[in-house]
Amino acid sequence: MIIPGFLIAIITFPGVIVHELAHQIFCRIRRVPVYEVKYFQFANPCGYVVHEPSDNPLTTFIIAIGPFIVNTLLGALILMPVSIEIMEFGGMRFELISDVLFIPKLICFWLGISIVMHAFPSTGDAKVLITNIMKNSDVNIFIKILVAPFIGLIYLGAVGSIIWLDLGYAIGIAVLMPQLIALFL
Repeated sequence: MIIPGFLIAIITFPGVIVHELAHQIFCRIRRVPVYEVKYFQFANPCGYVVHEPSDNPLTTFIIAIGPFIVNTLLGALILMPVSIEIMEFGGMRFELISDVLFIPKLICFWLGISIVMHAFPSTGDAKVLITNIMKNSDVNIFIKILVAPFIGLIYLGAVGSIIWLDLGYAIGIAVLMPQLIALFL
């Protein structure tokens, strides 16, 4: 069953908001003027940040991949309590009467999954990387070689969303994060 991306974006709207906020945060960190922000709207695209283009390849790269960093970390943090329970008990308990925290756990799970699902940069972000880095004759070839695989991964993520790669990534973060933390503790 194919569910339109727009409907998925409505259901997972917190992820769209955090995605756009991440772009804006990295614009501010890199001192790039932001002209307009739409955190969420019932139109295509569901959100966007219009900012001044940067001549600095590092700045362009950081702004483009900012949502991957922010959405993954924030979503993982929100998912952590639920993820730990899933790992400890082999699944989320659905005993509504005995578990007074069922609804908050369910909200945390939805919120965390929604945020991580929107971690992948968009094809619009890839196009910015292509225009401002790959097609820019002033950018060193070494930098272009480093950025090219990220552009490929962004397009792979966009195509993969058709087969729920974004949801798979979110579930992977929910399952793997407690295991990684336990490994290092």
